Formats: sequence, structure tokens, C-alpha cells
Amino acid sequence: MPNTLSIADTIKPRLRALKYRWLRWSAEQRAEKVFDSNQTRSKSLAFILGCGRSGTTILGKVFSDHPQVSYLFEPYYLWAAIDRRTDALNLFHNIDASLIMNASHYNENSQLRFNRLISSARGGVQVKLVIEKTPLNAMRIGYINALAPNSKFVHIVRNGVDVCYSINKIANSNSYKITGKPALNQWWGINYAKWKALASDGTASGYYTDNVHNLENNLSRGAYEWLVTLGEIDRWREALDDRLKEFTYDTLTTKPKSTLKDLCEFFEIDSPQSWLDKAVSAISSPRHKQGLTVSLPPAMCKAFNSYQQRYGFSNRAACLEEGQSSFNQTLEI
Repeated sequence: MPNTLSIADTIKPRLRALKYRWLRWSAEQRAEKVFDSNQTRSKSLAFILGCGRSGTTILGKVFSDHPQVSYLFEPYYLWAAIDRRTDALNLFHNIDASLIMNASHYNENSQLRFNRLISSARGGVQVKLVIEKTPLNAMRIGYINALAPNSKFVHIVRNGVDVCYSINKIANSNSYKITGKPALNQWWGINYAKWKALASDGTASGYYTDNVHNLENNLSRGAYEWLVTLGEIDRWREALDDRLKEFTYDTLTTKPKSTLKDLCEFFEIDSPQSWLDKAVSAISSPRHKQGLTVSLPPAMCKAFNSYQQRYGFSNRAACLEEGQSSFNQTLEI
């Protein structure tokens, strides 16, 4: 068994390296290819948003089986081909990436590539809707809205403490390896590119500017990502109006049938019983980190607990004293 595991651990990173090279090449080829604009005329666009580890994957998965949906699961390679600045993890380019993006990042070349890579996603004759799911896009609503001004957005929110501990576990275990990328962190990217982009853009956008550079572990950095994600949703809430649908992960897991039917109505697609039954059976009950908390600087702590209260979540953050470091928090669950 040890030999088998050793071989697998050697082969998988190499296969992933090949996969990412092929994805980059194929996306660039498609981005340059002229397409029939009629492909996009009968399809609507929707984006599933939310801080990572909030339930976006299971929500996307159930809609991937919907007969009227063409589903794109975290197509980082497509976004990198649309605009290199979106490559927050630096999986395809060595670049100072952007996380918080708005209409100022828009250009005609990106629009053309977006039309070819996202809007023209293929599907069967029944397909009426393209759904894209990339959690980071919650911080790029302004940019996406410029590319697709009539698109709809679904935002799923999960208990902040649960999100922080889930991020912490992935970032610390760091089990996902790619040959040729030894500095890859599974959550924060190559040489922590995603964290650097989040800290830089978050500071420039006024998110807890006195605190961000003192966040020294994955729990507090995960909390920062959760807070910035919710902050950007709030910034765009009024502008999006009825093009934004929001609910909690708890609502999805405790009332899956009614939640999914509401979403189908929002998307203006059918909710066939066979699909609905399968989708409901795929959704598990929520698991909460009971009794756990995360320690944050005062301003972040206040905002964190305000959001927890707004969405009816249990658990609260504990406030650090001014100048106290978050480094000594427990790093493992």
C-alpha cells in the first residue's frame, strides 16, 4: 500500500501539470476563434457567487444536472484567457492579479473573449441558461456586470465561523500538488498570490485598512475574505436590485425543495420533478463548528458579528485587544 500511495502521489501532480497546460492552451485557442453570435442570443447568463466554502459547489452541482442549463464549474482557465488579471491563484500566469474588479477593468478585447468563452458555452437544444460558478467572482460583480449587463446573480451565504475553519483546514493541509509549482498553496495560490491580491485590493477599497497586514494565520485571513466578499455584495445590492437572489446555506440544506424551485423561477427555467427529486437527495444537512470562534481585530470583529446576526448564524468572533496579534490562534480544527 505505501508503494501504491507513493506512485499515486508522484503521478497526480504530473497529470495536473499537463491538465493545466492543456486548459490554458485550449482556452487561448477558443478565445481567438471566430464564433457565430447567434449561439448566445437564446441563452441567459447567471453567476453563482459566495465566499469559498459556502455551499456554491453543491448548488452548482445540482444545476449542472438540469436539462435547461449549461454549467461552468470554476473555469479559472477561461477567465485567465479573458483577462490575465483574474488569475488570482497564478495557476496560468505569473502576474499581480486583481480580485476586486469593476467596470474600469473592462475593455473590448475582454468583451470579445468573454463572448467566445462564457456566453457561448454549449449545451443541448433544451439549454436556455448558462450558469457559471466561481466564488471569487463575488468580488468582481462590477466587472462581470459590464461584460454581461443583463445577467443574474445568486449569492449563497454560510456561517462565517464554519467558512473560516473550512478555509483554514484546506490552506493548512495543502494536499493539492502540481508538478513545477512547488510554491502552491491550495487556497492562496502560488506564493500566496491570492492573499496578496486580496490584501492589496481590500486595502485600496477601504476594507479594514488598519488590520489587514496584521492577519497572520489562515483563520483570520479566511475571515477577511468572507468579510470582503459580503462587503462587495452589499456594495452592489442596490444596483443589481431584482437581478440578485440571496439565501443562506442553512436555507438550502433545510428547505432544499422550496429553495431550488424559487431559484428555477428566478432563472426562468422549469423545475421538472425528476430533476428536483435528484437534486434534493444530493443536498446534505449542514454541519456547524459548534463552540468554535475566531479572534479578530476590533473593527473586523464588529463587522463579522454584525453579519452573523444579520443572517441568523450562531457563533460570534472574539475581539482581540488593540495591537494584539492573531498569530496565536489555533491553526487546526
